[in-house]
Amino acid sequence: MKVIKLFITSILLLSSFQTFAAFSITTAANVSTPENTDKVIKLTVNKNGFNEVTFGKRKFTMSGKDVNKFTISGEDLKSKLTFKATAFEAGSDNTYSVNIKAEFRFMTETSSIAYTQTTEKTITVTVTKNPDNGEHVPTFRITTANVSTPENTDKVIKLTVNKNGFNELIFGRRKFTMSGKDVNKFTISDEDLKSKLTFKATAFEAGSDNTYSVNIKAEFRFMTGLPP
Repeated sequence: MKVIKLFITSILLLSSFQTFAAFSITTAANVSTPENTDKVIKLTVNKNGFNEVTFGKRKFTMSGKDVNKFTISGEDLKSKLTFKATAFEAGSDNTYSVNIKAEFRFMTETSSIAYTQTTEKTITVTVTKNPDNGEHVPTFRITTANVSTPENTDKVIKLTVNKNGFNELIFGRRKFTMSGKDVNKFTISDEDLKSKLTFKATAFEAGSDNTYSVNIKAEFRFMTGLPP
């Protein structure tokens, strides 16, 4: 199961073209990689509008007990997090986490800083058995990330999992259900690979954190041969 959080943002006019939105890291929180294989993860944030790309700069730093397993390379929109090749250890949970801090600086045309925003997110990498030994069974997980939406706007969120191999697509079936205190704010539509979570249009409330969460449970069934 995974808790997906949705943040309501209020639009604040800074100039004729720039708006504030809750700053967040959009890179998936959970990633898996086969043992003894480097894993390159693109670092992304939700500041990708035309003016934000033109006048903004993004900087990423990291911390945490497993930080020696990771490196950051590239800059700004080309930033990447690399998890170093690691052997699978029997009897261990084989998960490694790093805390990523993102800083976004918006520059005016005169190159002075108009504003700075920061946010943090923990990214966890799970090391799986190498496919060559016939025991490769990746941990099943939901890959949909936390999202934000402007007030009074429906938000449609694609529900995704990490079971997308050739045979998994042909013989697998995915089913999503939801629960939680904010469940009345959400609906699930369609089935399997087309499943979507919709957050109902909601007004921004001053003085509130404007965060609504729903617990999503995903079920994956793999069927050999013809489905029953």
